[in-house]
Amino acid sequence: MQLQRNLARFEAANVAVFAISNDPVDAQAAFAAEQGIAFALLADPDHTAIEATGVLNTLIAPDEPFYGIAFPGTYVIGTDGYVEEKLFFANYRSRPSALTVLRDGFGVDFGIDNHPHAHAQSDGVAISAALGADSMVFAEMATLYVDIDLDDGLHLYGQPVPDGLVATEVTISAPERVRVSEPHYPPTRPFHVEGIDHELAVFEPGPIRVTATISNGVVEGDSFGLDLTVRYQACTDRECFVPQHRTLRLDVPLTALNRRSPPN
Repeated sequence: MQLQRNLARFEAANVAVFAISNDPVDAQAAFAAEQGIAFALLADPDHTAIEATGVLNTLIAPDEPFYGIAFPGTYVIGTDGYVEEKLFFANYRSRPSALTVLRDGFGVDFGIDNHPHAHAQSDGVAISAALGADSMVFAEMATLYVDIDLDDGLHLYGQPVPDGLVATEVTISAPERVRVSEPHYPPTRPFHVEGIDHELAVFEPGPIRVTATISNGVVEGDSFGLDLTVRYQACTDRECFVPQHRTLRLDVPLTALNRRSPPN
């Protein structure tokens, strides 16, 4: 349903959306009519295409009633017809959010200020964090983007740093059932500060984007929180400043699919 809800964004980016399953045409037509699906649903009842693309769910034995279904996942296909990226998972619920696929898979940049987000500001350094989904369901994955903007002339250290200096570090705390990947940092380049003999590593000029994957395992409640700490030390080509840290909190809404039905 996320694909349908965000279909206009895909269409605006000239990205065609379709889904394939081993359900027969009449079952897919009934589902599309009931749910208001406006993108193409492809029927593969004899799972020929599913097997040909290597995504047949081999955890289900041939004599079981659900044999023929595919592992859940997403193909990102370029205009030349070649697969550029694929994301597949053993759990049928596990999947990246539609907007994460659009942003990370197709490189489509769009405003996410209406998503869970937070901001922090200090002298010369502005930090923002935003989730690549407006809400999450159980077993869904979304990218968390942490952007650091610097005033002209400022730089932030990356790894490695000599003793006495502090490399930029993003730490993310989440509830027990929410998994957070190791943060991914952008490349660094060599840098020299007057009076320091060591060659230092700083991030390239421009906004510094650190990303991490959030995998939701929360079943109950209306939301869950993500607490971020960004530790850094800024410098110019002549001086190093005192290390700083900033904290941010994002509250991630859970959609109705996450909520168990009340007992009868």
